[in-house]
Amino acid sequence: MLATLAALALVTLAWKISVHQAVSAGAVIMLAQTYGSWALCGYALVAVVGWSRIELRDHTTGQVIAGTILGSAVAAVVFAALR
Repeated sequence: MLATLAALALVTLAWKISVHQAVSAGAVIMLAQTYGSWALCGYALVAVVGWSRIELRDHTTGQVIAGTILGSAVAAVVFAALR
């Protein structure tokens, strides 16, 4: 998660990406890598987090999607490398 936060910090210098979304998506990926693909059902909760960020007008749809992609990708690569 520290690697994800570092990537988010770099992006946030230029654009407001959703950190909440990235962290929740990254957590689901790490759970799936640990416990199996059934944990990907957790993306239903990630969708709820994304909806709330948009509904509260804290982020745009693009910022939420970017947070999901970045959080998932960085967590998947770093967690797999550390296992």
